Formats: sequence, C-alpha cells, structure tokens
Amino acid sequence: MKLNSVTILIFTYSLLCFPVWAEETRAINIFKEVRCLVCQGQTIHESNAEIAEDLKTLIREKINEGKTDREIKGFLVEKYGDWILMTPPIKKLTYVLWFAPIIIMSIGLIVIFRRKREKV
Repeated sequence: MKLNSVTILIFTYSLLCFPVWAEETRAINIFKEVRCLVCQGQTIHESNAEIAEDLKTLIREKINEGKTDREIKGFLVEKYGDWILMTPPIKKLTYVLWFAPIIIMSIGLIVIFRRKREKV
C-alpha cells in the first residue's frame, strides 16, 4: 500500500495539532462552567465582555502551565468566590440554594394532595 505525500502531510498535521485541539477543548469546557462577572447570567464562553476575554486568557495560561481543571477552578474560587462557578459546590452556605427547590416542591405537593382529599 502506497502512502502519497498528501496522506502523510495530513497525518503529520493531525498528530502535531492534536495537543492544541485537546487543550482548546479543555479550555472551552472550563469556559462553560465559569460565570461572567459582568453578565452574571452567562458563562464566559457565551459572553463577549472584556473581563470574560481576560478570564479566558487566564484559563488558557493556567492550562499551558500544566494546571488541572480542579486547580484552575480552585484558583478562580479563591480569587472571586464560589459565585464564579455556574454550579456552586454543596456546603453549609449553599444548602438553601440546593435544597430549597426540593422543599418548596414537596410542600406544594402535600398541599395539593390534601386539598384533593378534602374535595372527595
């Protein structure tokens, strides 16, 4: 089987670019988990704000330094607080945030079922 020069060129190019693609994919995944400080309801991946671009640059630098995703998020939380993450961690300060919807929904279901029983 003969390999022509185009096939070899494409194969070499993909081998050389794979680490860059992997790092960029990793960066984008982190961008989707970090809240924009200006837009507040958007991730930095969705935002075009200047600070979002700065955070993207910072995250790419941390990836190039060899930091793990957990270390990068830890750095951001240390600097900006838990609020910077789109999914805040479960801890004492965020119990209400995580469990209030479940409690409210449970109370609503109890009220609905009791009212149905009273009608019967």
